[in-house]
Amino acid sequence: MCAEMARADQDSTMAIAHSTKPVVNPRTAEIIGEVTLLPATEVAQVARTSAEAFPIWAGTPVERRSQLVHDLARALAVRIPVLAQRFSLEHGKTVAEATVELNRAAETLQWSAEAVLRLTLASALPDRAGLRRRLTVDPAGPVLAIVPWNFPAVVLARKLGPALVMGCPVVVKGPEETPGVIAAFAEAASAAGLPDGLIQTVHTASAQADALVRHPEFRSVTFTGSTRVGRLVATAAAVNLTPCILELGGHAPAIVTVDADLDSAVAALVAAKFGSAGQSCGAPSRFLVDRRVLEPFVERFVQAAPSPDNQPGGTMGPLNNAARRDAVHALVCDATGKGARLRLGGYLPGGPGFYYPATVLIGVPPDARILAEEPFGPVAPVLGYDDDEEAISLANSTDYALSAYVFGETGHALSLGRRLNAGSVGVNCSPGAAPDAPLGGRDASGYGYEGGEQGVLAFGRLKVLQQAADD
Repeated sequence: MCAEMARADQDSTMAIAHSTKPVVNPRTAEIIGEVTLLPATEVAQVARTSAEAFPIWAGTPVERRSQLVHDLARALAVRIPVLAQRFSLEHGKTVAEATVELNRAAETLQWSAEAVLRLTLASALPDRAGLRRRLTVDPAGPVLAIVPWNFPAVVLARKLGPALVMGCPVVVKGPEETPGVIAAFAEAASAAGLPDGLIQTVHTASAQADALVRHPEFRSVTFTGSTRVGRLVATAAAVNLTPCILELGGHAPAIVTVDADLDSAVAALVAAKFGSAGQSCGAPSRFLVDRRVLEPFVERFVQAAPSPDNQPGGTMGPLNNAARRDAVHALVCDATGKGARLRLGGYLPGGPGFYYPATVLIGVPPDARILAEEPFGPVAPVLGYDDDEEAISLANSTDYALSAYVFGETGHALSLGRRLNAGSVGVNCSPGAAPDAPLGGRDASGYGYEGGEQGVLAFGRLKVLQQAADD
């Protein structure tokens, strides 16, 4: 599976010496540590521990659960200055990017702790046929949370916070590329006083990850990762009819209209495209620009693109691993081989690490793989369009439907945004995922929601209580 799991050495887990995987510094390609992989013989025990924790945690008053998750958020927040350094070392993000993500993670936990107090209140349904009816929410049961390496802190917070406050124990399948972040959550949970066994953190090989998804003890699986692996997760979970939340790949269009403020559009889109070296499923990855402003847009975009942080004044980190770098370059080579032209970047740099330069392609032909496959890197293919109908047709032409962006005169941009097939559309902005707003894809970008009230209630199960009105 895409982000393979290994068991962490925390209070809530048993330390077992078994096979390991190296942790690599993306800036130097040097090994800086290792993670221990969960053996197949321990999968059932991990699931049982979560199941045993469930009735106790579910029976804990929601006010107490809320307070403990508040405490978890605070315990994580105090670790951010040190953790951001480790996060940057393991992932390749800049320290500034790592700090922003960790702060968002703490904010997300805090919001979940506050939201649950109003969301779990029983609500009255209208009396019907002599019956008094109330709607309540029960905890779903043990949760398996599968976390990717690209945004491990905030994605884990969006899974862990809602599940915990709703009364669900969580097994976290963490990425072996960034184990320090996952370990820090476990340390913060212990410091905050959360019960042993409530949160278990593991890292595994693919077979053990599959076995966890198929285990009947888990009553919800939440996965963030590639569409290919998401399909495997859904198939494995279907064995026990386990509900899934799948936040999968994206290939976000960014439409720039003739009436757009180009300077504002470029500033927002450069930040969204090249943050974390483009390794975001919500990053703009197909730039659709009205031909009348195509060249001015490209000139500004190229000028504003960042340089690698191993160069003086550089602000963009490396890709996380060699396979990702090589996959990005293969997409660029495919496009140029079919007639696309490079306006910036597009080469494999020498030197250590997994750096890839900010790359801008123009004249990209329709059959280029980069227009159909998620690039997941710092590459911006720019296409011209002649009218709004063509822009919408191009924007909605892939199987992905996670995020999209439109820049233009407000009324014009809003009218286009309403026609885009995406779970989230930024109009004259490129916002990140806020704790109080649901994030979810459509089509090949998955189903279900993280964040917002919908993301909290995803870990609950509704119950209708009915009694005679005169009882």
